[in-house]
Amino acid sequence: MKRLFALSFACVAALGTSAALPSTGHAADAPPPLADAHTQYPTSLFEGQWAIMAMSPVTVAANKAFGPAARLLVTLPDSLKKIVGQDRFSLARQSGTSWKGTTADATLTFSLISENSAQIHITGKDNHKMDLPLYRDD
Repeated sequence: MKRLFALSFACVAALGTSAALPSTGHAADAPPPLADAHTQYPTSLFEGQWAIMAMSPVTVAANKAFGPAARLLVTLPDSLKKIVGQDRFSLARQSGTSWKGTTADATLTFSLISENSAQIHITGKDNHKMDLPLYRDD
């Protein structure tokens, strides 16, 4: 009887210990956390081809400078150039998740939501606004 009690106690103790530990088997399946105010994405994550539904992709490149001289160079597809009035923007870092650039006719903000999704917000000089969701196309 003592052996049965010891065996059942050992089983309960093992189950309680494994339930208290965090699961590592499914951590790779969990989606990455979304960007928040403390997120600091490196410049390289912004670069590449970003897809827009039913349009050619947006191309984002970075110059080699660091600090305040760092710039993202955003090239919009021709279909958006017709709407916005230009296709090239030079953006400066605004925060850890977004870059912003202003020209005479428009302001473009490029923000990462996660490593594979982003958003472009364009405001025209007449306060016309356009939001475009983007998805990594690399």
